[in-house]
Amino acid sequence: MPSAAEPTHPGPEDHPPGPQTLHTNVVHLPRRTGLGRGRRHPAPPAPAPDQAATPQQQLAETVEAAFLRRGRTLTDPPTAEAYTITLGLVRLMLEGSQATGVVDNDQHTTLTEMVQGMVDAPNEL
Repeated sequence: MPSAAEPTHPGPEDHPPGPQTLHTNVVHLPRRTGLGRGRRHPAPPAPAPDQAATPQQQLAETVEAAFLRRGRTLTDPPTAEAYTITLGLVRLMLEGSQATGVVDNDQHTTLTEMVQGMVDAPNEL
């Protein structure tokens, strides 16, 4: 069963997404212009060679890198709380999608597990 914790490694921020640079299961959202321009933030440190990162840690690092590019971090309690609230709304959307037949039970289960991987991301940092 697919998991949100499967590693994804987006290409450079200024390079348009393409099949040669991105994992095929990644959905790319358009970048809003004017936000984060000119600011570069370091990516979280890579794990030591003797400590391979788990898929959950890789997901957490991917999510954290997205926040760092915007000058935020999930280690900041108010930012982590806003992130958790947002994912709670995503869960609510999934419940409504299942209730109205937009997604079936198997799809709902898969998507809910993927969202749970994202909910757990701040705890992996």
